[in-house]
Amino acid sequence: MTGHNMSSKLHSSLKRFTSRPAVAIAFLAGTLACIVRWYFVTHAQVMQPMYVGSGAGNAGEYYRYAWNMVHHGIFSSDNVGLASPVPDTFRDPTYPAFLALGMLVTDDYDRWYAMILLIQAILGGIAVACSTLAVRDAMPTWLLATGATAMALWPHLVAIPAYVLSENLTAFFCAVTALTLGEAARRRSITYTAVGGASLALAALTNSVLAPLFIPLAIVLAWKRALPRRHLLIFVVAVTLPLLAWGIRNANTPSSFSSSFRADVNFVQGSWPTYHAATQLWARHDPAAVPTINAIDLEIDALHANRARGLKLIAQRMSRAPGTYIAWYLEKPALLWGWEIGLGAGDIYPYPTRNSPFLNNPVMKAVEAVSFVFNGVLALLALAGVLVIAVRRHPSAAMLTLATTAVWVTFVYGVLQSDARYSIPYRTGEIALACVAVAAALIWARRTKTPTR
Repeated sequence: MTGHNMSSKLHSSLKRFTSRPAVAIAFLAGTLACIVRWYFVTHAQVMQPMYVGSGAGNAGEYYRYAWNMVHHGIFSSDNVGLASPVPDTFRDPTYPAFLALGMLVTDDYDRWYAMILLIQAILGGIAVACSTLAVRDAMPTWLLATGATAMALWPHLVAIPAYVLSENLTAFFCAVTALTLGEAARRRSITYTAVGGASLALAALTNSVLAPLFIPLAIVLAWKRALPRRHLLIFVVAVTLPLLAWGIRNANTPSSFSSSFRADVNFVQGSWPTYHAATQLWARHDPAAVPTINAIDLEIDALHANRARGLKLIAQRMSRAPGTYIAWYLEKPALLWGWEIGLGAGDIYPYPTRNSPFLNNPVMKAVEAVSFVFNGVLALLALAGVLVIAVRRHPSAAMLTLATTAVWVTFVYGVLQSDARYSIPYRTGEIALACVAVAAALIWARRTKTPTR
């Protein structure tokens, strides 16, 4: 039997499903996800005072961008209250715009904050439902239900809506992209194709790491003939037009606090094996972190001022211990898909958090314990799922989207910073890929036990 015939039969075997059970599973999983996330954000107390000065990390920056958009009509991270904030290009626009819409509804900080968290909890539930529907033809119904339940209850996904961080919107738009591209391929629909491209553009304008993703994704979709050429062209146009518009805005906004400077920061920080430890010590005002932080800042300034000189400094540092840095870069995918949020408060918490249901509620505590034990297994199964999708002759466009996205973010964050927080938007895809690997293994095991005629 040829490889193509085996992959074709494998795909047909995995398509044993009915639409009604799949829709029911997606609805129930999305509802469960909303309930659990709502419960978390209404019980956990996050120490994240975004309105105080220039603190609160990324969340504080997003808040200041949104505030300046509402009160000055300027995309700027300058402190709240300045008479003339200066525009910059450091952050991506979609998430601050989302926060700004909330500020237009109410000018009360507490009401705005509560509203944002609750909306994020609902968006998290919708993302689970969309992800479930997107992969409904890639696995048996019972495995779809298992994966959907894992998406609904996975601790990182449950906790992230409690934080004012862009991962919430990225997760939502990535799920919509996978679903709409899957429907575009199934229905041969130009409308779904355009919506899929627009969703990916919004995801990229929420997290610029995803901006070049449309290139490898279009190549993979063409390679597997998941979409006709005309649809692929529409997809590429739908993605690139919004990105081009924002790029023109950035090109006409002179600022040293730019997106290229942010890339330099992430590249240099990600090249230091001791950066996570130094960041933790720095947050605790430990003087032991000062030499490392100062050395990192020196390299960032050098790279931003003169790229050749900066790269030379980094290369000289790495040449003194090449084995250490080779091991470091090989380790970074494990950090990305690992459990611990090293550039945060630890465990699953980006910021210090009190009264977490994962600590106080026995059921949720048990869920976290089980998830922690299987986190590494999940990552390995997801890797196997990527390989299954790669060798299958006609995988769904949704699974191709999830697999390509997982590979892309692993590569980019392997070059830049790696931390478990950055993989949160792609955890639903990771779970789906793991389920594909399990389904393929079960079919293979069943075939080895069946005598060949």
